[in-house]
Amino acid sequence: MTDVELIKSKIDIVDFISAYLTLKKAGRSFKALCPFHPEKTPSFIVSPERESWHCFGACATGGDVITFYQKWEGIDFLEALKSLAERAHVTLQKYTPAKDQLIKEKIYAINNLATDFFHYLLTGHTIGQRALDYLKSRNIKKEIIENFQLGYAPESWDSLHKYIAKKGYSPPDLEEAGLLIKSDQGKYYDRFRGRLIFTLKDHRGKIIGFSGRKLPSLSSTDTDTDAKYINTPETAIYIKGNVLYGLDSTREFIKKANNAIVVEGEFDFLASYQNGITNVVAIKGSALTENQVLLLKRYAETVSLALDSDIAGNVAAIRGIEIAENAGLVVNVVKLVSGKDPAECIEHGAHLWKKSVSDSVPIYDFIIDSALKKYAPDDVFGKKKIGEETIPFLTKIQNPIIASHYYKKLAKILDVSIESIETAVMQFLKNKKVNKEVLIENTLKKDRGELLEEYFLSLILQSSHIKDHLDKSMKIVTPDDFMVLPVKTILQLLKNFMKDRDKFDLKLFSPSLTPEIAPFFDRAYLIELPQFLNDEKLFLRELDKTVKEIKKISLRRTVGEISTKLNRLEDEQKSSEADQLNKEIKKLFIKLKELEK
Repeated sequence: MTDVELIKSKIDIVDFISAYLTLKKAGRSFKALCPFHPEKTPSFIVSPERESWHCFGACATGGDVITFYQKWEGIDFLEALKSLAERAHVTLQKYTPAKDQLIKEKIYAINNLATDFFHYLLTGHTIGQRALDYLKSRNIKKEIIENFQLGYAPESWDSLHKYIAKKGYSPPDLEEAGLLIKSDQGKYYDRFRGRLIFTLKDHRGKIIGFSGRKLPSLSSTDTDTDAKYINTPETAIYIKGNVLYGLDSTREFIKKANNAIVVEGEFDFLASYQNGITNVVAIKGSALTENQVLLLKRYAETVSLALDSDIAGNVAAIRGIEIAENAGLVVNVVKLVSGKDPAECIEHGAHLWKKSVSDSVPIYDFIIDSALKKYAPDDVFGKKKIGEETIPFLTKIQNPIIASHYYKKLAKILDVSIESIETAVMQFLKNKKVNKEVLIENTLKKDRGELLEEYFLSLILQSSHIKDHLDKSMKIVTPDDFMVLPVKTILQLLKNFMKDRDKFDLKLFSPSLTPEIAPFFDRAYLIELPQFLNDEKLFLRELDKTVKEIKKISLRRTVGEISTKLNRLEDEQKSSEADQLNKEIKKLFIKLKELEK
């Protein structure tokens, strides 16, 4: 037994995933909302028999307990294997880190050294005094500086470079970690210089990068053209859209409050955390990404956005809100009682920030209020513009009682009938639905044959009499009628496996599934078929219909191929060979007519 097989045998996949998701029994499998993409209807299926999971929604991915842990933690295979081996008390026999893993481990090590370097210069060396004074002017306390490992990068082109070089790392290593920049002349210099450093960590607390803030009037070389903030570029371990500053420290507070307060920037976060609002995270800018939303959804059902006041006019921010809504999160907006941002609000009084948070309003109220600030509701043009800005948001409301509340509110503000608002909503949804149906129709036309073949495989694998139904079907179709290679391969394996057996045994069959075809098998085996197929007569009718459709598509495909050859032969005036192909085409059309009876 391999290390992977041993670990999987010791970890019950249902129990394991249940620690992360709420699983509900669904026939012989379990179902949940997929944690890897926003959705409101469960499409994530876990099979205890197959020891696998599969998402039938947007991400369409699947795998075993190891791949689930990989995706959940955002780590590579070997790191997941090592972690699960410890959990299962398995000693790995052959643990050879892949090249990618070695690169990541090297960057983590470099980042740890850089953190120590920056933090010491801020807290233990006179060179960091001005940065320390700046933090004091922002009312950031010593324990916050320590807890979040704030630092200072000196005004030097090579201080960090020299320090880490002594630890055995080369300039290309530091460049790969995003800490050095290579000039056009081939020389290396420190990326962060004369800046306050914020240490960036992932949700597990591993140091993945840095953000450097420009200090006011720090030096003559620090010009007005310098960016206020510079960040680690994307590396093997740092992806900007995946990072939520402070989450490693606040996730338990977020879970307890069932609410994540999202602010812009590190100072807003630190000031909030320091003053008792600890269920908080920070992002760069005013736009939530899909991966950030999925991270937050692990810990809370509500997000309260304390972002740019012009969020309603920010396309990226609106997209982030839509992602959060689609993920099933309740979205509120924090309207500041005082100041332009949370940090300034706290300077005026921590109680004002706490009041702002407690008085946060639902996103729909905020959108309506934002539109009213821009357009006058008492003229026709203003009414039109307010409607255009708010209606797309109101159409997203799922609960009819809440929807009715906001239809009435908007109707009252615009001094129009509620019926006109409902008509506008229906018109918007109708246009959206038409576009969606056209897209789906085109997709189905394009992939109809493939979809039928995968559906047929599902019918066979989920039937109560696999051997009989497979044998019956194979009297109509042959393996050559299938174009999806994994489906064709699985059917051939299944046919050979059932040759000397009356009943299907999943555990005996599973070892024959290679990594290339296993996902196709899992998808077919786990997908939910219509309930009416529980009736044997209806099932046989559906199976017969599907098999004949696959055969007809195959025959038409063959007719097309022969017709192409026929045209070429006629052009070459090879009449005898052309006559033979004409006969073949006639036979195929006869078969098609028989199937259509």
